[in-house]
Amino acid sequence: MFHQNEDMLHKYFLDALCLFHETQWIYNHPVTEILINGSLDAIPEEWLNILKSLRNEEFNNFVVKKTLSAWPNTLKHFIKKCKLINKLSYTNSPVIINVPQQFIKGLNPKKQHEIIHLAQLVHTKCQIQNIEVIVDFGCGLGYVCQLLYYLYGYKVLGLDGNEININIVKNRQKEMYPTSINHVKYAFYKLSYDSVETVESLLFSEFGKIDNVCFIGLHACGDLSVYVSKIFSDMKNAQLLILISCCYHKLSMFKSEGMTNNVKYFNNFPMSKCLQKVITTSNFDANKFLRQPFLRLACQEPAERWNNMSQDSHDTHAFHVLARAVLELYVKQNKLCLKKQVRKATRRSQCSSIENYVKDTLLRYTLEPMNETLQQMKGEMNNYKIIGSKIIELWKSHCHKLKNIEIYTGLQLILQAPAESIVLQDRLCWLQEQGLEATIVSIMNKTLSPRSNAIVAHKLVNR
Repeated sequence: MFHQNEDMLHKYFLDALCLFHETQWIYNHPVTEILINGSLDAIPEEWLNILKSLRNEEFNNFVVKKTLSAWPNTLKHFIKKCKLINKLSYTNSPVIINVPQQFIKGLNPKKQHEIIHLAQLVHTKCQIQNIEVIVDFGCGLGYVCQLLYYLYGYKVLGLDGNEININIVKNRQKEMYPTSINHVKYAFYKLSYDSVETVESLLFSEFGKIDNVCFIGLHACGDLSVYVSKIFSDMKNAQLLILISCCYHKLSMFKSEGMTNNVKYFNNFPMSKCLQKVITTSNFDANKFLRQPFLRLACQEPAERWNNMSQDSHDTHAFHVLARAVLELYVKQNKLCLKKQVRKATRRSQCSSIENYVKDTLLRYTLEPMNETLQQMKGEMNNYKIIGSKIIELWKSHCHKLKNIEIYTGLQLILQAPAESIVLQDRLCWLQEQGLEATIVSIMNKTLSPRSNAIVAHKLVNR
């Protein structure tokens, strides 16, 4: 039975709120503002002392929650709570499928891994329910669609809200997969809550009357995951849902009418009545710590990415983060704003020294006053030699914090899985509240593919 006990869920969500209320100093501000907000100063001294003494291998193990007996009880308690809140499983079992080169040509190992593993899971679940037609939401360039037809013979309708993608994928199909034209169809369509009739109409126009359909989504971004879940619940002939979400922080937001503050609320988080109730009845102002930075944390890289990370890599990362934070602090102190002159900001190749970093940065940004009263500074702002020397002086007053940067990053990595777990548990709970059977399945190697968990749901027989 997939349904979770309501009292256990209530306790889980309440414990999760407690954890993220207590630890909001770790994640609740942009990493570029860690000096502005004093985030590094909030790390407990006893944590700093023990974590600074760790060898590189021990430090890497720290983020995958391997504690040592000599650690402070407060640090061990923090790690223990993170383990309890993280309900996501982890798999490292490879799926061995022979795929012709034409289906993976040009794809990096990550993308190959993702489409092959998703296709295998979809086939396994569709076989159980005798499903022969699949709708792929956010199909992109159609890699999963073509694989499902080639490997298993499914009819697939790929929908995408990017018309350029659809034009490209149709041309690719004509050139590379002409035998699939009658079996794999693509359509440009921007999904919403109220898209049930349109999806039904598109399916009927392409494949006729279908009684049993599977919905899938690989890295369905932002609100797309929510729309797909809602349509699945409402559409009678949709019987199976397999959904891998991403970019939780891109969920749409609104400002409540009559509110005088600048607080914005998510349209689709929380989704479940259970989490909404826990938030309402708790003493926490969740809107202060379940904000966009929380959802951004939930879709960051996982702690497993630190497996076997070298000391040089740690040093490079710490340099880049602290240098960028120093730049932001200089801008804030001088009431300036940064404007990029090129699409990509400072290159990591320029991280060999602070002098190179500053020189490269000032070629890629312009500094402008935030208000008219500072216009008299404009002459000085155009003197990059003066600005550069001031930024370097500011760096010298903070460069002793480089190790603290990696400790702070490690604490965020430890919180990432619990944060993502809350988001997915909330969505799972919502599906169950609609009377659906649902669970979360780990299907990919998290080190290779950070969003590695799929929500799998199906309709009850007598629903």
